[in-house]
Amino acid sequence: MDPRSAVNLVAQLLGAVDPLADELTDQIFEAERGYGDQEQTTHERVRTVVRDNLRTLLLALQENPVSLDAAREAGRLKAELGIPLPALLHAYRLGGRFIWDRLLAAATGEGRATELLYLASDIWQIIDDHSSAAAEAYRATVEDQTLRDTAARSAMLTTLLDGSTTSAPRAAEIVRVLRLEGGGPLVVVNAEPDQDDGLPAGTAAKLRTLGAASEWTRLSGAAVGLLRLPHERTMPAATDLLTSIATTRIGVSRPFRSPADATRAWREAQVATRCLPTGAHGAHAYGTAPIALLVASAPDAAADMARSVFAALEALPPPEQATLLDTLDTWFSAGGSTTKAAELLHCHRNTVLYRLNRIGELTGRHTTDAVGSAELYAALRAVRQGSATAG
Repeated sequence: MDPRSAVNLVAQLLGAVDPLADELTDQIFEAERGYGDQEQTTHERVRTVVRDNLRTLLLALQENPVSLDAAREAGRLKAELGIPLPALLHAYRLGGRFIWDRLLAAATGEGRATELLYLASDIWQIIDDHSSAAAEAYRATVEDQTLRDTAARSAMLTTLLDGSTTSAPRAAEIVRVLRLEGGGPLVVVNAEPDQDDGLPAGTAAKLRTLGAASEWTRLSGAAVGLLRLPHERTMPAATDLLTSIATTRIGVSRPFRSPADATRAWREAQVATRCLPTGAHGAHAYGTAPIALLVASAPDAAADMARSVFAALEALPPPEQATLLDTLDTWFSAGGSTTKAAELLHCHRNTVLYRLNRIGELTGRHTTDAVGSAELYAALRAVRQGSATAG
């Protein structure tokens, strides 16, 4: 068995590389639907890549020094054309079998088939090396495309939310490109940042379990999403889901239909975020807590009110201030029930009554009086939402 004879068989194929490339290209199109279904894919572009790779593979079989550039170009092209990776790898397997069959036909015709044993393992090793290089280039191209696409989508969403897009038709076009058109209403979600950007990975996937599509970006340091709900009654479930995964405060706008209202909705979501106490984690829907909404909408006025209502508490030691405010907060949360508040605070109900009376003495506002109770509640919300300190 003379290795040079096998190499000569490869030389014969190299001399006919153009017609062989035509034949192999036809086989690839026939075997893989992914090639034929892509509108951008032209027979000539694929044929050029096939020819370059076929020539490189044959040169490698002759033990010539070759690079993997042709394989990498094949991977990049198939990724750009949207051809699935399995189709790319299958094409290399077809190429390996194609070369083997043509060599076998040539060797059999000359009575030298046994000489191919010299090339058998080489063929598949070379195919493996080239297909691996092509797959690596394919994945790198897809990753680059994804990053570019993500950046472009983020930029479009930003212009929709920050008011850069003032045209209703343009706003509708952005929503269509983001694949958020149709279905039920839109809502905007605003999540305060933390070490994990305010929302865990997989938030969009979790929302899809409710039938809600979403697109996300970062604005003013927050994670901001535009959601398309399947219908308005999905709103409570979406808010509950966001609450269950929240690591910071999350605000949710009112549902809206016109994409041109997205800027207003983002402002609502920002205000809704501030309706939750500072340091809390959960989701709050705009308008579901009117007093909290008033405080969040006018933080300066709310701070002034809190300082006025709780001015006398300033003279108290900070731990005593905190105890009184915690008792007041718990009493309101308990619906005005002293007994329930005592249970939540793990103290006697008389202790709760004493603290409430102490607040009344210091502020001149009593929980037994409707107006006084309302002022205490509003001032407490201002403190809890971060608009003011107690004193």
